[in-house]
Amino acid sequence: MKRNHYKVAVPGDCAETLRELGEIAINEARERARLYCMPATWIARRVKGNVGDWNVTFNVYRWHR
Repeated sequence: MKRNHYKVAVPGDCAETLRELGEIAINEARERARLYCMPATWIARRVKGNVGDWNVTFNVYRWHR
């Protein structure tokens, strides 16, 4: 399996939970990669920030064959 890594910052006030912010970060990484049509597993891990902060930074990982 191969892995891709994306660093994504999203506004902390655009969602009410960290899970929702992680989903937004994954969608942003998919758009950057333009590979959302290929089957893969996407995971977002928070690096810095919390809900309500100016920016919340995530590392987004994509695993694929």
